[in-house]
Amino acid sequence: MNEHDAFLEPDVDEEEIPVIEASMLQPTVDFEAGMGWFPPVTSVLIAACIVVFGFEIATGALQNLNRLIEMGALEAAQVAKGEVWRLLSCEFLHGGADHLIGNMLMLYILGLACEHGFGRSQFLFLYVAAAVGASAVSLIDAKTSVGASGAIFGLAGALIALFRRQKHVLRVRDHRIGFVVGIWAIYTIAMGFINPHIDNMAHMGGFIIGMLLGSCLPSVLIHDRDEFGRRFSTVMLLATACVMIAATSLFFVPRLSG
Repeated sequence: MNEHDAFLEPDVDEEEIPVIEASMLQPTVDFEAGMGWFPPVTSVLIAACIVVFGFEIATGALQNLNRLIEMGALEAAQVAKGEVWRLLSCEFLHGGADHLIGNMLMLYILGLACEHGFGRSQFLFLYVAAAVGASAVSLIDAKTSVGASGAIFGLAGALIALFRRQKHVLRVRDHRIGFVVGIWAIYTIAMGFINPHIDNMAHMGGFIIGMLLGSCLPSVLIHDRDEFGRRFSTVMLLATACVMIAATSLFFVPRLSG
């Protein structure tokens, strides 16, 4: 090697060469930044469940399983006859006050995060898709089933998938909420093995659907929120969810008052 070659090829220690990681290529986004206390779509869903529960009380459905099935509970035999609207209507019915309160608390917490992270349009589609998917899997056990927990498990699955996929971009300040949700999920699943009235198949079905959707739905936090809302794909997801809710309401709402 001559002096010229030595000048061109300096002795560099490979361990001193910096490694560029994915997290260095783009700034992180504070997930909680701009998150309000009043998620509008989540609040409407909670209000709808409460109103439906009022009809359950007024018509005696809480003490009458046949009346609950008539209103729109998930019943495999009825779905087999073509009443597929029950796949969604059952998510707005509940078996008691404690059932309703527990589900609505978790719906508020997870809905607040999902609506903020995915945007209102995608959130509504996510909720409806998880609800229908949870009910479809529940049919395997052929149980009479009511409650929003299938859709709520879908929201939990979607958040987990989103944070795993965007772990270098989305920064979560308070990880305690994940601990609370995890304890709730474990407790609910465990109780499902003890109490035959708890529909674990719906929970697992909703969670799987949520994970799948959370793995592909983009977060509005890393896009321009207004531009994102005008995208054709976003509009189509919102339209699909609205059509499914409207079609279900045509059969479900007239049955509420008996």
